[in-house]
Amino acid sequence: MMRSRRQLLVAAAFSALALLAGTANAAAQADDRVAVFDSANAVRIAASQDGKPFVLVVWSLDCVYCKHNFDALGKLRARHPGLRVVTLSTDSAEALPQLRQVLQRVSLTRHAWVFGHEPQERLRYAVDPDWMGEMPRTYFYRADGQRQGVSGVISASDWDRHLRWAGIAG
Repeated sequence: MMRSRRQLLVAAAFSALALLAGTANAAAQADDRVAVFDSANAVRIAASQDGKPFVLVVWSLDCVYCKHNFDALGKLRARHPGLRVVTLSTDSAEALPQLRQVLQRVSLTRHAWVFGHEPQERLRYAVDPDWMGEMPRTYFYRADGQRQGVSGVISASDWDRHLRWAGIAG
């Protein structure tokens, strides 16, 4: 009889550990969630930042120059740990495994979006009517909602200038 109680306690302990591990895994997966962007979501990106200044980085898996912006962002986040970054991939949702891999490598898994199934032109227009699809494309948002869009690779001094404009860095 004593032995079966001990076995029950051990089984209960293992069950509790498995439950905790599953909860931790679900929380990690929630951080890695990539939301699907459609034209109606354009306003939600800015709203998701609760009125705080942030950077929106538009990128693609096949954009060689986007890697340079991600490298620069890694250095900037080391200097400014509170830097809020939202990513928007222009790839299709079918590329989610590759997108997650890149985002994990550059530690930008939170606030990640990927283009949905609407035509690319419509999705680009929803982001910015003046944007013609060149990449990388980076938007600096101020707390009051104003934004500046920059196409191409951004130099270190330009990053600092744009971040100051947005009220992100002093």
